[in-house]
Amino acid sequence: MAERIYMDLLDYAKGLYAKALQLLEPGQCDDFSVISGSLILMVGLEKLTKSIIYNINPLMILIDKPDFEDLRKHAQADKFENRNTISFDKALDRIIKLHPNLNGYQKDIQSIIEQRNLLMHNFGYLDIGDLEKKIQIKVADFTEAICKECFDSEPENILGQETWTKLQNNRDAYKKAEVLELNIRINHLKRLLAQGEVLPCSPVLIPEDKAHTYIDCPVCGKGALVAFDTDWDVDVDHREGVILGVYPFATPITLKCDCGFTLQDYEEVEIVLGEKYENICDKIIKQLYEGEEGEKDF
Repeated sequence: MAERIYMDLLDYAKGLYAKALQLLEPGQCDDFSVISGSLILMVGLEKLTKSIIYNINPLMILIDKPDFEDLRKHAQADKFENRNTISFDKALDRIIKLHPNLNGYQKDIQSIIEQRNLLMHNFGYLDIGDLEKKIQIKVADFTEAICKECFDSEPENILGQETWTKLQNNRDAYKKAEVLELNIRINHLKRLLAQGEVLPCSPVLIPEDKAHTYIDCPVCGKGALVAFDTDWDVDVDHREGVILGVYPFATPITLKCDCGFTLQDYEEVEIVLGEKYENICDKIIKQLYEGEEGEKDF
C-alpha cells in the first residue's frame, strides 16, 4: 500500500518543476513532451504562487468562504487539506496586490495563463516553438522575481540547485534566440532602407491618449515613437469599502518610426528598449503618478 504523505504547496511546486524540466529540453523534445512539460510547469508556477499567499494567510486561497473549522485551523496553525482553491488568475492578482513590486510581470504571466487554458480546453493549430519559448522564459523570470521578492531568497534555495540551473539555462537559451531573431530582422530592414526600398512592416496607429516617448530607432538611428499602456492598479477591500493602495504601471506596447519600422509585439519592444527598459518605464510611471504633461526624451 502506497504511503500517505502530506504535500504542501511548496513541495508540490518543487516536484512539478523538476518533472516538467525532464520533458523540456530546447530542441530535443517532441511536440507532446513540450505540451505536457509546459502544462506541468504552469501548474508548478501556480502552486508556487499560491504557496506564498498561503503562508501569509491560508484563508486567502480558499475558493469558498471560510467556515468555523477553517478559522479554527488557522488560529491553531493546523494544516489545511482537501479544499478547493482560487484560480491561477485570481492568485496572480492577489500576489501582486500583496507584493506590488511584482506588478510588471502581470501581463506576461496572464498571457501564458491564457495559453495554458487554450492547451487544456481547445484544439487546432499550435505554434509549438512559440509556446515552448514563451512559457519557459516567463515562468523562469517570474519564478526568480517571486523567490527574491516573496521568499527573500535566491531561486536555487527554493527549488533546488539542479532544477533552477535547468530552468535558468533554458530561459537564457531562448532569450538569446529571441534577441538573435529580432536582430537578424532589423539588419535585413537596414539593408532594405539603404537600398531605398519601402520597409515591409505592418502600419501602426498610436492613439494620442497613449503615454509615449522617443528612443533611437534601431533601423535608421533617428527618433522612434514608443507607446505605453498605463493605468492604476487599485487594491480595494470590498468588505470595508476601503482603498488599500493605488499602484501605477506602464507597459510598452508598440513602436513606430518615420522610416517605416514598426513593432506591435510588446516583447519585441522590450528587447529593443534593452537596458533602458526599466528606467523608461519608471519615468513614464512618474509622469502618470505626478500628472505631468508633455513628452520626454530618454
